Amino acid sequence: MQRGLAEWMRFAAVLGTAGLLLAGCTTAELAIDMVKKSQKEKKAVEQAEEVAAGTIVAKPRYKVGDPYNVGGVWYYPARDLAYDETGIGSWYGDEFAGRLTANGEIFDPEAITAAHKTLPMPSVVRVTNLDNGRSLVVRVNDRGPFVAGRIIDLSRESARLLGFKDQGIAKVRVKLLAEQSLRLEELAKKGMFPQVAGKQETPMPEFNAVGASNVTFSATSNSGRSNYSSADGQSAIDLLANAHVGEVINVPPIETSIWVQVGAFHSETNAVNVLNRIDRVSSGQVSRINRDGQVLHRVRLGPVSEVDEADRLLAAVFDLGFRGARIIVD
Repeated sequence: MQRGLAEWMRFAAVLGTAGLLLAGCTTAELAIDMVKKSQKEKKAVEQAEEVAAGTIVAKPRYKVGDPYNVGGVWYYPARDLAYDETGIGSWYGDEFAGRLTANGEIFDPEAITAAHKTLPMPSVVRVTNLDNGRSLVVRVNDRGPFVAGRIIDLSRESARLLGFKDQGIAKVRVKLLAEQSLRLEELAKKGMFPQVAGKQETPMPEFNAVGASNVTFSATSNSGRSNYSSADGQSAIDLLANAHVGEVINVPPIETSIWVQVGAFHSETNAVNVLNRIDRVSSGQVSRINRDGQVLHRVRLGPVSEVDEADRLLAAVFDLGFRGARIIVD
């Protein structure tokens, strides 16, 4: 009995020491978090004061950036000339007006710009509102949005032109325009940022399509060149490829569904195991796709018709530890 009591007392002492160590670690982590938060708040206040005083000076630079973590999710910036994704787009506006963007430009809600989590800055993307068919070429010069389930954050004016400013969000396709992006990269590396200086953009290289589409459909432009169609010798696809920043093109809207994609796996067994782990959240499926000559097995929940429901499913999947899950539109 006495031996048992002695052992229990030693065990309690060990627990107490471990508790103090854990408490020390927690205190240290909290202190670091508080310092980071304080520094961030101080920087925001200083920037706000500079905005009010009109003394913020643009220091633009070409930037890809290192991997970074926001809200427990890792992002890996990359020069991806084949980038082409669908998902939910949002917009940001006056609260950031006059502040520096992630690559040192000054954010203007009236400019045709956007924030993206991983693409180089500056880049050029074509954003298409899949619900109404409006398509706009936009210049990426900031990081964001850091809200789960959103793939691009547009300026207020860009959202207005795409027809979703009042709704706040839209189902979108975001496709990098490689030739235009490479041209902006070349200029930026030489210290040239035409839009920051308030000048017109340097003309981009001509785009020569290989082959022609047999699909006939019409498209209109806000530049005054209306009623383009393949019957006139220029398809809507050609028109989209040649569109300039700020030019809205109208193509037929596409009927789509919203999915939460948990992951894509080479092994079908792994995909099925993941699906079994998340079946408590909602019904899902494993589907096969061919990506660059490789067969992948996608694990998806859905489809759902409302973004709110997709957000709920995504949050539930995050809670199960699948932090790489995302919302896509098909």
